[in-house]
Amino acid sequence: MKFIENRKPGKQTADYRVLIKTVIGCFRFCPQISKIKRMKKFFIAIIGVLALISLALLIVILANENDKSVIEKYVKNENLPTIKTDWKGTPVDEKGRFVNHEFPFLPKVKDLLRWQLSGNPQKEEKQNDATRLAVLDPTGFLESEKEGILWLGHASFFIRLNGKSILLDPVFGKPPLVKTFVDASSPLEKIKQVDYVLLSHDHRDHADEESIRQIAQKFPDAKFYGGLRMEELLEGWITATNEAQTAAWFQQFILPDEKLRIYFLPVRHWCRRGLFDTNERLWGGFVVQGAEKTIYFSGDSGYGSHYKEAAELFPEIDYFLIGIGAYKPRWFMEPNHNSPADAMQAFIDAKAKNLIPMHFGRFDLSDEPPGEPLRMLRERAQEINLSDKIKVLNIYESLIF
Repeated sequence: MKFIENRKPGKQTADYRVLIKTVIGCFRFCPQISKIKRMKKFFIAIIGVLALISLALLIVILANENDKSVIEKYVKNENLPTIKTDWKGTPVDEKGRFVNHEFPFLPKVKDLLRWQLSGNPQKEEKQNDATRLAVLDPTGFLESEKEGILWLGHASFFIRLNGKSILLDPVFGKPPLVKTFVDASSPLEKIKQVDYVLLSHDHRDHADEESIRQIAQKFPDAKFYGGLRMEELLEGWITATNEAQTAAWFQQFILPDEKLRIYFLPVRHWCRRGLFDTNERLWGGFVVQGAEKTIYFSGDSGYGSHYKEAAELFPEIDYFLIGIGAYKPRWFMEPNHNSPADAMQAFIDAKAKNLIPMHFGRFDLSDEPPGEPLRMLRERAQEINLSDKIKVLNIYESLIF
């Protein structure tokens, strides 16, 4: 240790102390290094396990890609009246899954991956599209007693009819993992009364757990209506005093109000919230009928004969609420979401008086630019001289009866 011996005695003592402290410090730090290494190995192991689990789940899911629904039976709620006399019930396959009666459909992961990996031919156009819906103030309508329809954005509506307040597919705020074109604050604190909450299906942009919990807490007497087995989803969200009632297609809910009637009708769609509950809950649309107004709400749907069926059962539909967005690419979206042209044809099939477009401009769910659905709907309506039948609302804008 020549570098120490050549120094003065006082300096040697100081250098020895520094050296001793350094050696002790190294011993103290060694366990920390070892701990970091152990943690690193632990996290690598966790990532490996998660990767294996994900791979196993993907294999299980892909193994069922060729699965087809074979109708085994027909079901309905035996406690509710069926309004179509020749209807034997909603079809169910051999695995207990509900089936679209006209277009059987099971979602496929390979189709989803193909869509996500194929790229969007309208990507640049979509990025440059600055079209955005305006967000108005709903206070005036919500604090009044006026009857009418208030659009809450996407597929959510607040309807006041025959003195009753009805929420359709309420989603306040932003559902998890969903991108937005337009953000809008929750109107719940301004809503004074909710008698009925109608849920078309279980997808998260239509059945939002947090929104439903908040509604049930604020309105413990509100009644929640949906398709068969939706009560299994709702039982953990609503309070003990909230009623949950579920129906099969072409069934009428039992209400305490004689002047109000609510029906559940078939649409072309599907259900799933987890990995292994495909079509275990029933999807559908609603007809809400008051003393002087009849409102059709499609929920999510692709095009089919069910719109003509609605016209046969309800020949005087005043307001036709139907989705026009989330329709591209067509090869992927067509079974479940109408294009604007499909929505226009559905309106004609239903022989309704007024069309209120929805399911566009709020959430980013597909390939088309945000301004395209409404533009295409208006162009189609103009071509067939029905422009005056289109009633376009901004978010939180109302239409008074």
